[in-house]
Amino acid sequence: MTVGEIIDRLNKREPLAIIAKRLDMSPYALSKKLRVLGYEYDGELKKRIFIGEGEEPRHLYLQEATALQYVKTDYQVLIYEQLQKIYELLRKREEPIITKSIISNEKKKRTFSIRTEILEKLDAVSASEGMHKSKIVEVALMEFLREYEEVDEIYQDK
Repeated sequence: MTVGEIIDRLNKREPLAIIAKRLDMSPYALSKKLRVLGYEYDGELKKRIFIGEGEEPRHLYLQEATALQYVKTDYQVLIYEQLQKIYELLRKREEPIITKSIISNEKKKRTFSIRTEILEKLDAVSASEGMHKSKIVEVALMEFLREYEEVDEIYQDK
């Protein structure tokens, strides 16, 4: 039975349960498939109307139309998964590299005055990442010193 025939029968007040039984499915499954295809019941007009995107699938059989709809959905899932992978790759590139070991394990204590807003952000990052604040500051200083050395080398070459 084509989608058009099903819609016509429903609009002529034939019960959904009888049509579903002919198609060997539950009324709920038939109703859901019609909604997925873009059909909804309009209470004012007292009939089912097409509100979906694209061309109305009246000429297709119900199984064909729903199969085509699921293919579209699968592409959406694939695109979403690819975007998630891209996002993860970009996120990994932005994370600081903390795995590099320091040559010396010797540590010294220093006292610094830092703006309150920066300390609050440091507290938040430390709590969310589960890292010690001293380790975060150490990594940030190492990166700064590496950049400073590169800049220093550029000026020495001139």
